[in-house]
Amino acid sequence: MDEPISCPQCCAPARITERFWLGGTAGPVEHLKTGCVNHHWLTLLAETLAGAQPDPTPAATLPAPAEPDPTKVRRRLGAALRNPER
Repeated sequence: MDEPISCPQCCAPARITERFWLGGTAGPVEHLKTGCVNHHWLTLLAETLAGAQPDPTPAATLPAPAEPDPTKVRRRLGAALRNPER
């Protein structure tokens, strides 16, 4: 995964160390972890990093996040209101 890029903070030689997707309101969003020779370690949106190649795994193939069960949410909220120190 050592894709050579420029550090977004200091423009020194850097590399992408990890790629991952996080859920967003419009669907999954690709993020990158980068590290440079000057010890800058950043987590960025992939679309903001010039020169980075997109992940070949299309977002549509990733599993959608599970919807919360409203019954369980109400139960937890009720318990939290009855026991505020938790």
